[in-house]
Amino acid sequence: MSWQDKINAALDARRAADALRRRYPVAQGAGRWLVADDRQYLNFSSNDYLGLSHHPQIIRAWKQSAEQFGVGSGGSGHVSGYSVAHQALEEELAEWLAIRGHCCLSLVLPLIRRSLAAMMGERGPYCCRPA
Repeated sequence: MSWQDKINAALDARRAADALRRRYPVAQGAGRWLVADDRQYLNFSSNDYLGLSHHPQIIRAWKQSAEQFGVGSGGSGHVSGYSVAHQALEEELAEWLAIRGHCCLSLVLPLIRRSLAAMMGERGPYCCRPA
């Protein structure tokens, strides 16, 4: 059996079991509400937990930031430096939280690793190593 035959057989099996995942276009779907086929649904799958993705002040701040700093993630802060906006955020949060030795992680994976390491104590570095 060729690879294509195996793939087709697997797809047929998923279709028969009604287990084939599909993507559906939505008019709006990043926030608390999802709009599809002119119907509105409460969106339990969004990462926008606070429902701020369409808040006018947030949108204005994004526009101002894009005009000042550009768009895109750039490179690693350890290689090419990090933005003064990120530095200001770190300093403001550190002052607000009354902590020293601050570092804001803007990527999810490092955030998860550091959080697990902090929670696991001495075991942290061993359970949180990159694969």
